[in-house]
Amino acid sequence: MDHCSCTRSSGMKISSIDSFLITLPFRFSFKHSLASRDRSENLVVRVTIEHNGRTYVGFGEGIPRDYVTGENPAGALAAVANQYAPLLLGQQFPGADELIAGLGEVWNQLRLSSRPQGASFCALELALLDAAGKCVGKTVSELVACPTAPLPDAITYGAVVPFGGSKALSAVLWFYKAYGFKTVKLKVGKDLEFDLHRLKVARNLLGRDVNIRVDANCAWTYDEAVRAAEQMRAFGVKSYEQPLPADRFDELAALTKVLPEQILADESLCTVDDAHHLAENKICSAFNIRISKVGGIMAARQIAAIARQFGIACHMGAQVGESGILSAAGRAFAAIEPPFDNYEGSNNFFLLKQDITDENLNVGWGGQGKILKNHGLGVNVRNQRLQQYLNSETLSNLQPPLVPERIV
Repeated sequence: MDHCSCTRSSGMKISSIDSFLITLPFRFSFKHSLASRDRSENLVVRVTIEHNGRTYVGFGEGIPRDYVTGENPAGALAAVANQYAPLLLGQQFPGADELIAGLGEVWNQLRLSSRPQGASFCALELALLDAAGKCVGKTVSELVACPTAPLPDAITYGAVVPFGGSKALSAVLWFYKAYGFKTVKLKVGKDLEFDLHRLKVARNLLGRDVNIRVDANCAWTYDEAVRAAEQMRAFGVKSYEQPLPADRFDELAALTKVLPEQILADESLCTVDDAHHLAENKICSAFNIRISKVGGIMAARQIAAIARQFGIACHMGAQVGESGILSAAGRAFAAIEPPFDNYEGSNNFFLLKQDITDENLNVGWGGQGKILKNHGLGVNVRNQRLQQYLNSETLSNLQPPLVPERIV
């Protein structure tokens, strides 16, 4: 896994790895064709690194979704405790470069390029990058990419509209228009006539200057997708995300060939090997890269590189229910990649009743999300809130264990 080669420092020891689950409640229920939820159960990993007589703490996050990668919260928790941590806990590395290389060796040893365990490894990777960045006084972007040009000041996010009734749809769309979003994605797939009605409402309210994209979340057959695209074309839909079930590769390739609009792979893209398969067989015209889904920033960068090699467009997606940890990771990733067609995420204040970071990472007016400049991921996890949302029944068996006194 490629990373920056300018991060040598003196000795780093991984002295603790704690993994636990938190449950974050939503302000409203978020629905699409595969699931409906009013809360999110997220995996959080906390690591400590001893360096030059000081202790540095890093936090990472992953969101296991069984209908995407097959991971569930308990399984992701166990993967950190039983697979990853034994290979890293107590290890000492000469510097940050070697630590990142060691993380890559664990990735390769466990063959994670072909195994959909993205959420669990993402949480571990982000925690280690966060702590290592603090050790050497660098942002995660600088740590993994060593950019020679200045990082952008901000990226521009699009908005997402979940399933809902007509009144809720109009209210959400008016808000998005007033907020200045230039891209809006609608969840579709249950009823074509209702989807067409929602698209008509969206186009009339948003006007022609806003890009409209749709996401079917595996809901259609091939024939349904063709029929839907033909009728939705009148509303200027720019792209169709995961229109078919994740394993219908031949049909997805045929759809990509016959439709002029962009066809995104999302649930079909969970690993680096998936990216190779999709690209080499011309199965889609765009990748939706979600950091938690694919295994962290390093894997996401590999997938983006594959896309560039094969002339495939990229979008940065997000898991519903991300806290400020994953939102910060998304910005760190976006800052070091060429511009993508669209960015999603950082809806923390819009969706979550309360975040766990001191920083408010919700997108600003016009969908602007500032690139963070503080060391590591650039956010401070509010420990009182971690303890408030902690699922104490699912703590790992790692030593030393996570206990309230350590979350201070």
